[in-house]
Amino acid sequence: MRGLLLFLLLGALAAQAAPSKQSKPPAGPFKDAQCVACHGPDSPEVQGWRLSKHGVLVRISTPGRAPGCVDCHGAQAHRPANPEAMGEVCGKCHSPRYLDTLAANGRRMVAVGEMKQREALALLAQARRRFPAERLQAMEDHYHHLQTHLRNIRLGVGHQSPDHQWWHGHPALDGDLLRIKGAWDDLLRASK
Repeated sequence: MRGLLLFLLLGALAAQAAPSKQSKPPAGPFKDAQCVACHGPDSPEVQGWRLSKHGVLVRISTPGRAPGCVDCHGAQAHRPANPEAMGEVCGKCHSPRYLDTLAANGRRMVAVGEMKQREALALLAQARRRFPAERLQAMEDHYHHLQTHLRNIRLGVGHQSPDHQWWHGHPALDGDLLRIKGAWDDLLRASK
């Protein structure tokens, strides 16, 4: 159960990192369709869930077989998943051992992404100390993309969406880190 709570906190981090389209969230209660309409069908939040096992089951199975937005986040807008309720929700289909394993894997996946972010930020900090801001645009742009891809990893972990954990997450984040290193090397070569 402790692993499940930690796993759900990762989802809460993703929700906190999500930019709000409105200054004040709308009042609930909501149904899943309203969540999708507000976030947008092509948003990372909705796509991450739709491509997950649960999102697929909701589309192809009988109603109620798999959790939707409000099952995990509640019927009120912009709330992280409720860890106390999740044990009951997830435990309907999954064993505690399985949930603990998912949580441990999710923590490792996010930790690796954060390690890559720290490496990129260290290079960017060096560049900011050494070069004027107008020469850092490429590095700054790549770092912005890296943050987006780290958010995708968190969303993928929270929704158990392999596409967001991997294709829109780690490989994309790796590419961002390599581009930041390349831009750093270009700055060093140009300064000689």
